[in-house]
Amino acid sequence: MHPEAMMSDHAATELSTTLEDDRSPVARLRQAELRIAYLEGQVDTLREQVAALESADEHRRAELASAQAEAAEAQAAGREAQARAEERRHLVDELRAQLDEARAAAAEHDDEGGKGFGWRSRRRETRKPSR
Repeated sequence: MHPEAMMSDHAATELSTTLEDDRSPVARLRQAELRIAYLEGQVDTLREQVAALESADEHRRAELASAQAEAAEAQAAGREAQARAEERRHLVDELRAQLDEARAAAAEHDDEGGKGFGWRSRRRETRKPSR
């Protein structure tokens, strides 16, 4: 008889004996050992799952930190752009005020001169080619 066949016959005999006399100390010990082996396998599986979850959490934490850093940079860039826009608005307002003042001064000067020519008219006159 083949050794594997002998072992499986022996295991079957042992199992049938164990099943017949499940109250014996040997049977209870064997059942406890099997239960312990099963539970150890479950614990190993759970440990692997916990390790995978911790790894995934660490990866997500790193992604979150990166996203938060990018958001902070974007907010800072937005604040800088807003400040530049505000400065430009202020400059445009100043330039408009200067233009209004210059127009008022030019209109006042034209009224005082009596000719009624504005600065544009005078400029056209000076640009005409000589005959």
